[in-house]
Amino acid sequence: MSDEPVRDHPRTLLLCLCLVGAPLAEVIEQLLSPLTGGSTADDFAAVSGAPERFAASIAVGMIGTALLLPALLGLARRASDRSPTLGLSAAIVAGVSVLGFAGVRMSQVFELQLATGGLEQADAAREFDAAVGSPLGTVVLVAFLGGTVVGVLLLTIALWRSRRAPIGALVLLVLFPFIDFAMPTGIGTAASHLVLLASFTWICVALLRSAPVRRASRGGRVRDAAEGADARAEKGTGAQTGTSMEAH
Repeated sequence: MSDEPVRDHPRTLLLCLCLVGAPLAEVIEQLLSPLTGGSTADDFAAVSGAPERFAASIAVGMIGTALLLPALLGLARRASDRSPTLGLSAAIVAGVSVLGFAGVRMSQVFELQLATGGLEQADAAREFDAAVGSPLGTVVLVAFLGGTVVGVLLLTIALWRSRRAPIGALVLLVLFPFIDFAMPTGIGTAASHLVLLASFTWICVALLRSAPVRRASRGGRVRDAAEGADARAEKGTGAQTGTSMEAH
């Protein structure tokens, strides 16, 4: 095994995998989804016409949601060096946002069930709207939307204070939720998550470049120490020899 210094970044690579995979899955989900972004009745008609596509998009979206939680928590941990309280707050709010996002995923499963369960589309749409508009549905939606905005802002500030991310990447990170809310369609969601993907990829490059350096093996460290001791001994012997020659 080589004794040259190597990058010690297995955990950083895992974090980057989550950071890149989460928004990429969201983009793929939007490309697969048959939803048009119109009324509930239009969405039910689209799901009824392509239930397999909608089921596939939900599965990919769930993968993205599962990757999002470790991605945000990992970033919050990296950002907590200089701002532990701010990093902890960002982690908590991000966790609430992802829980709300998981609730949204469950509503999509319910939507698929209603659309393929044999009900009339008008009845299915009314039942779905009633469930989403219930107090529980409202709590889930507020946790998702509010947690996303507040969590992104807190995480951006924490990353800026920690100097762990480039300013350009943080600007893209702040823009993400506002683009997402300003364009509530499939194209808008895909565009906003492409912005998030660019931000997270930029941050990953910075994290990988700043990963700590370690020795490749314990034996290498032992040999380095031994070589250093030998060099100091030779230097001392040379000095003594020079002194003896001067004395003669």
